[in-house]
Amino acid sequence: SSGINAEYGDSNEDGVEARRGQSHCLRTCTGTTGKGSTDWVIYTGSGVYTDISLEECGFTSRPNIVTTLNGDNFHWKAKGGSATYFVETASFRVYVHYRGASTNFVATKNNWSITWVAVGYIC
Repeated sequence: SSGINAEYGDSNEDGVEARRGQSHCLRTCTGTTGKGSTDWVIYTGSGVYTDISLEECGFTSRPNIVTTLNGDNFHWKAKGGSATYFVETASFRVYVHYRGASTNFVATKNNWSITWVAVGYIC
């Protein structure tokens, strides 16, 4: 993945994070697979997946991840872009299904990419 940002957690105004403990260990890390540069792998005739690295985030346990599927066209018809699989400290996978044509062709031609936000502990 490209464009990774990492930020450390901090307590908010009312100290909620501080009361939960170890807020200095919480990290928010964001990234994108890159428009036009996502490494889509054919899964079925109507499905693809991409593996996304979290190595630069430095998580010590599995993070919580939110994803979105982006593109120039037809991504609104796809399914699965917000579901994560095989989440580990250093990587996760997203499967995407598109009905009606080769998903790999549609994904590549229309610059589909995954943008993600991961929140997890680093200590």
